[in-house]
Amino acid sequence: MEQLTIIGFVFVILSLAGFWLAYLYGHKTKRFLWSEYIAIITFPLLFVIALAYFVDIKILFLFFVSSVAGFVLEYLLGFGYHKVFSQRLWTYGRFSVNGYTSLLCIPIWGIAGVIFWFLSKMVGL
Repeated sequence: MEQLTIIGFVFVILSLAGFWLAYLYGHKTKRFLWSEYIAIITFPLLFVIALAYFVDIKILFLFFVSSVAGFVLEYLLGFGYHKVFSQRLWTYGRFSVNGYTSLLCIPIWGIAGVIFWFLSKMVGL
């Protein structure tokens, strides 16, 4: 279990570092860049695949469930807020689903699910 905690810590740090580096790379452009998007998801996705191979294949199941759950939750939250307050919380320009979410968010929600699972393991849940 100690080894899983160390692996989880490395995964969380690398994922957050990838997000930070992508932010530093593209925050001044104020527009979507495919290179920035690829930079955000490459290392965490490779790490998820490696974890599935070396630790447990169930991590892939967690990734896919988190992807779908996060995507649906974001859509429902954006839709509900728009219907109640007649304003949008956010807008998406690329691969938008009715303006409430984007297909590009799917892998990010999966990565977030795996990060949260590792964080729960690190604190003993």
